Amino acid sequence: MSEVDAIQARRTAVSLATSRFGPDHRETLKARNLLGFALHGAGRPAEAERELRTAKNDCARALGPADPETLFSRSLLAYLLLDSGDLREAVNQQRMLVEASAAALGERDPVTLGRRVNHGVLLYHLGQRETAEQEQRATLAVCGEALGERHPITTSCRSSLETIRGNS
Repeated sequence: MSEVDAIQARRTAVSLATSRFGPDHRETLKARNLLGFALHGAGRPAEAERELRTAKNDCARALGPADPETLFSRSLLAYLLLDSGDLREAVNQQRMLVEASAAALGERDPVTLGRRVNHGVLLYHLGQRETAEQEQRATLAVCGEALGERHPITTSCRSSLETIRGNS
């Protein structure tokens, strides 16, 4: 399926979900998130950002800030911003995502911990090495306790910390 076809399919899904369930239903909001992701994949970052920001705000309003679909929407937006080179805004979005994930899922949840690792990586890429190292050290300690030393998130965090230390 071409990118144009994927976007059209996603637009059709949004239209069908809206007409069947209404604009604030979880399925409609999910379809809008996926449309934003398809736009991003097609190299249309301005359209993707508009769609993802609007979907994120609508998810938070309709489903609540801690709902999994709202968190998914936030993560898509952070990914788009990172990919678009807007590191500062990506770091801000990722930080808010970590806070929302911790509130919704708990500090020791694998999703929260993975998002903390990503936040540390973004801080490093923004040039905040000391802060990034502190974040990864703290995250690694929790990962080791909550997930074990061999868990993929733990090993990813350890690798990230080694990279940061090697370039400090």
